[in-house]
Amino acid sequence: MSSNRGAANILRFNEERSAKVLPLLEHELKSCRKRKLEFKTVGLLATYLQDQTKIHRTTLIRNPTYRSLLLAFMAGQPGAVSRAPDTTEDPALLQAKLAAAKLDASTLREQLRALKAQVKHSSTPAAGAAPSESDVAFTDLAMVMAAVLSRLQDFLYLDFNKREMLDLSARPSERLIAGPGRIARFCVWVEQNHMLPQLQQLMKLSTEKGKSHGQR
Repeated sequence: MSSNRGAANILRFNEERSAKVLPLLEHELKSCRKRKLEFKTVGLLATYLQDQTKIHRTTLIRNPTYRSLLLAFMAGQPGAVSRAPDTTEDPALLQAKLAAAKLDASTLREQLRALKAQVKHSSTPAAGAAPSESDVAFTDLAMVMAAVLSRLQDFLYLDFNKREMLDLSARPSERLIAGPGRIARFCVWVEQNHMLPQLQQLMKLSTEKGKSHGQR
């Protein structure tokens, strides 16, 4: 009987402590986001929070509820997480990298679905003819290409004037990925559907990159 009472007391104590700790942790993590603080590991984040909240880092890492908050924060800062090598042995960081990858994949799928729906409503086949299977396949591929170019905007550049795709991270002699013969149709497709938000952004990025790097 006494053992049951003791277990109930411990459970009640833990619940009351969590009720106080969770709002404090959420407040500090929100402050970290506003200040754009980045942490390479969950351990470093826990150490920082220990100083701010006076809650021991071991408690923050071992408690499943607190740990989930820390992992969610890590997954929300792809810059810090993506810089960590895939060979890292930190289980918490690997979980954060996986969560970030799943989030990116989910976002990309949503963007592709939205873009596909918008293309269907914005493109009318000539003379009311139904699009062929090859047209549909090309549109699907073009949507994927647009999403990839937007994701890899730091070094991929689509030159609409020259109808070329370039890798700006490569040596000048090796930057050309595809010339007019392979990329021109995709450029035309983007221009024809330029009113779609995703393609507007892609064209804007290409224009800005062309100005910053100079037209070849």
